[in-house]
Amino acid sequence: MRRVAEPRFGGPFVISGLSGSGKTVLSRSFEDIGYLCVDNIPLELVGALFETTHRDIERLVVVLDVRTRGMANEFPSIFRQLKERYPNLRLVFVEATPEVLLRRYSVARRPHPLRDRGIADSIAAERSTLAPIRGLADLIVDTTALSPHDLRRQVVAMGGGEVGRQDTLTVEVESFSYLQGVPSTASLVFDVRFLPNPYFRQELRQLAGDDEPVKTWLTGQEEVEEAIRRINDLVLYLLPLYGNELKSQITIAVGCTGGRHRSVYVADRVAEALAGAGREVVLRHRDKEQWRFT
Repeated sequence: MRRVAEPRFGGPFVISGLSGSGKTVLSRSFEDIGYLCVDNIPLELVGALFETTHRDIERLVVVLDVRTRGMANEFPSIFRQLKERYPNLRLVFVEATPEVLLRRYSVARRPHPLRDRGIADSIAAERSTLAPIRGLADLIVDTTALSPHDLRRQVVAMGGGEVGRQDTLTVEVESFSYLQGVPSTASLVFDVRFLPNPYFRQELRQLAGDDEPVKTWLTGQEEVEEAIRRINDLVLYLLPLYGNELKSQITIAVGCTGGRHRSVYVADRVAEALAGAGREVVLRHRDKEQWRFT
């Protein structure tokens, strides 16, 4: 790193730099923490964009690079004008060594924007073309030795947030039936088919796990309460660790055979524990109404 992104600037930001250096990772990471990100807008519209987003200007990110027509010749003047009007505007230039960019493009599916020559020549030409932009940068991020996680941490710091903040983590709790399959988006899966099953009690069979008689019966089963306590302890332990890795969304899936009794009850209890711990939770019972009385 030439300069470390420790200061918390806030915004707005312009991101520029070399193709393949990580600009997309940076912009998407800004989006994850609530910024409006606009990519590759024509230069003649940049001023109007800043004007129309004036009230939320601190949450604006604009990505401009060699794809933008007139970038090298026209952008320096535009940037200075914007800087006079918006003193907090910061230009972030992202780069990496030619060797690393060559290696990344050797496995990338997308061609280099300067595709009328070989990759090595394209990288050299782009670096030369954007040299005036680099000279204006408030922050130069060299991603040669950085992982995507490292880049996301840079963004959280630049954006005025705290690494590992938990309010950026979306938590969904979903009950499901194993007969219908495990949810494809599940991050954590709890199989509760080992618990006593209300289905085998005639008076409870046609009810669901969120109906009072079923809740009362399951609450009275010692192993159910012990299992829920252990599941909640594990989930509450793991969520901050996911947050530290800058995970943006977690789905906690709870499954039983039919997806109507045990999984619904346990999912409700997990969501209740998370809400009690200050988390915003989305609760969904995927297969509860697909169950058939037999």
